[in-house]
Amino acid sequence: MIFENLLEKIEYVEYKKQNNIELQNITNNSKNIKENDIFVAVAGNLSDGHKYIANAIENGAKTVVYQNNIDFEDGINYIRVSDSRKTLSVISNILEDYPSEKMTVIGVTGTNGKTTTATTIYYLMKEIYGSATNIGTDGTFIGDKRTDNSNTTPDIYLLNKIFNESLENGIDRVVLEASSHGLYQNRLMGIDFDYGIFTNLSTEHLDYHKTMDNYFDAKMILLENSKNKLINIDDPYGKKAKERFIDAISFGLDENADYRAIDIKKNETTTDFKLKGVDFTINSIADYEIYNKLAAIATLNLMGASLEEISSKLKEFKGIPSRFQYVENDLGKNIIIDFAHTPRAFEAIFKSIPKDVKTIAVFGINGDRNAEFRRLIGNACAKNDVFAVVTTDDPKFETYEKIRDEIVLGIKEYDGEYKTIKDRKEAMIYAISKANKGDYILMLGKGEEHFLKLNGNEKTPYNEYETVLEAIAAQ
Repeated sequence: MIFENLLEKIEYVEYKKQNNIELQNITNNSKNIKENDIFVAVAGNLSDGHKYIANAIENGAKTVVYQNNIDFEDGINYIRVSDSRKTLSVISNILEDYPSEKMTVIGVTGTNGKTTTATTIYYLMKEIYGSATNIGTDGTFIGDKRTDNSNTTPDIYLLNKIFNESLENGIDRVVLEASSHGLYQNRLMGIDFDYGIFTNLSTEHLDYHKTMDNYFDAKMILLENSKNKLINIDDPYGKKAKERFIDAISFGLDENADYRAIDIKKNETTTDFKLKGVDFTINSIADYEIYNKLAAIATLNLMGASLEEISSKLKEFKGIPSRFQYVENDLGKNIIIDFAHTPRAFEAIFKSIPKDVKTIAVFGINGDRNAEFRRLIGNACAKNDVFAVVTTDDPKFETYEKIRDEIVLGIKEYDGEYKTIKDRKEAMIYAISKANKGDYILMLGKGEEHFLKLNGNEKTPYNEYETVLEAIAAQ
């Protein structure tokens, strides 16, 4: 595409043309610039892309999109816009020829359940339709090929490339996790969503969104831009969402839900329920998994798959790593790894554990959470009679001691039992040794993250599953 043609398709304040380079690729990361790329300077919360314009030019950028005052260099095209983040989306969609319009696109948003819901949908689409793409916390899967993501929701120019690569491989169905940050920052602007799913909403990311109303509104951006909306109406914010989108499809246990699970029966490692007269079995005893599976079932059914076929395929789905994942052992103890990292997620997993056994939770909390968030997690442990072993997660720019004390404050409010052990592996060893046969030991928070952020945002290699195995071996 030539420069003049691009100007005809976007809104801009002013421009300065100084070359005739063909426009092909776009990015907002100066490190990823290739020769002749377009660089978009986005003013973010943590860094300002305008500071990296010189780096981008040095790396080969020949066109710069910006919104703040800058100095010009010879031989570079410049386009000034009022919102560079939105313009990044607009130009990316133009250059990549709107690939999402050629696909069935499903977005999943909510505080908890995004990854499990999206992965279940991905699995079912592969089993029923032969192929699919999944984009989210655990990476990007185009068919069975996996690559890492820097964010749960990648920037639009990366998403469009994933969409086009999928299409080139004969894949025209994609599910992606839509984080509140990604939605609010317009990373998904211009994507043609066929289905938008809302799982639930609870306290998280208020360091960014400030209020729950702002957080809720960010999540609603997905539903506003989806042809078909699916909402968990058992969730208080789901009820609020249903009031806003009265034609939305609902799921849950509520008698008014369009997709309602009834006759729920828990077995040792599975859960049975009925939905519209069809029997379903899922390979988990976690209560919240019913909601994740209902969302997936409803979506596939709306796409045209029969409930009987979905039930048959779902029965074979073993779940995903670090989501209520049992770790095999010879100790006779139920050792579980789970990504739970919010007060709501802690409550949900605690309530899924049988009441006639002891529950021990090993966890820490990120260094970018506020004191109230940590207090609520401490409350959740104490109120559910869970013995808390407070250890290290990702302290980042804070200290373990500060985070620990704020969690313990919440535990003490309800006279809960706890122990503090800074080293995560030592905390696991202690928790496993304290448990009796049949008890549950929950390793919470890290999941599939293969790092610890012990010093700022610097990543120290770490593997939760391997560490748990070492803790078991130490018994």
